[in-house]
Amino acid sequence: MDIYVPDYYESFQCIGSACRDNCCIGWEIDIDKASLEKYITLPGILGNELRANITRSEDGSDCFSLGENERCPFLNENNLCRLIIAGGEEMLCEICTLHPRFKEWFGDRCEMGLGLCCEEAAGIIIGYDKPFGLHILRSEEGSEALSPAESRLLEIRAELFRIINEAKSYTEMTENLLRLSAQAEKELTGNFPTRISFPHNKEYTEKEVSLITSLEPINAEWKQLCKKLSYVDSIPENTQLTGYKNLLSYYIFRYFMKSASDGEIFLKTALGIFSAEAVSLIMSITGKSLSDSACLWSKETEYSFENLELIYDFLYELYYN
Repeated sequence: MDIYVPDYYESFQCIGSACRDNCCIGWEIDIDKASLEKYITLPGILGNELRANITRSEDGSDCFSLGENERCPFLNENNLCRLIIAGGEEMLCEICTLHPRFKEWFGDRCEMGLGLCCEEAAGIIIGYDKPFGLHILRSEEGSEALSPAESRLLEIRAELFRIINEAKSYTEMTENLLRLSAQAEKELTGNFPTRISFPHNKEYTEKEVSLITSLEPINAEWKQLCKKLSYVDSIPENTQLTGYKNLLSYYIFRYFMKSASDGEIFLKTALGIFSAEAVSLIMSITGKSLSDSACLWSKETEYSFENLELIYDFLYELYYN
């Protein structure tokens, strides 16, 4: 099995206490089975403290009990992890070791990427100054072959990346992405959307803003943003072409191949374009940079199944009804 990563993947390194945000604050930190067994048997003061700070979440998974201001109990006053300080990175549970990275498997192929929810990763992704590309990070054992549909989807995705890399304008790029994705869905599933372009009118903007403000808020910053959004009546023009190319490449890379299991090829591309529109709105009302706005949108949507489902439902209604 070959493990593929974006060409910028190895540029990432956690900046620790220099981070303006912190992935150890405000997030439920699940503990995988192997780590739980290690923590339960760890001797000494640290082992006792670990066991005292493990609880059960609403969904039945084991996790750390968050402290004041929803801080991980092992985050020190300098926002550094006491588990790493005490025993190195092998002391971390799986989610802490992986974050903000993600993995997807299909056949004998594994793909790993960096998530936009991390400000350092978002800066690397949005600021990348070369065409999006992948390379093999390493090879591991694995023998299951790609299905014909997966192989075809990889070919189509490569064409989507080509469209992004060669585009001369944002409008040209998004229209061609939607057109090719609609054709691909018809080819592989027989389905075809009733429309293949964003309407870009006041009625659509009102619906988009209504959807965004209805999402379950992740923090107080998002609540304040939603109050400002209620006064928006148009979607600003996306002028930072290279940054938006990188943003759309990220969404195509992270989500497009998921259509191998659900057949929703067109909606995976539409999700990326809708997200670019949302990020543009966030920029216009907050004054944040493109990467910081993308990071905020990612935190609000990519780690909430409910919020992603609301967006997919909105897009289905827009394109298929």
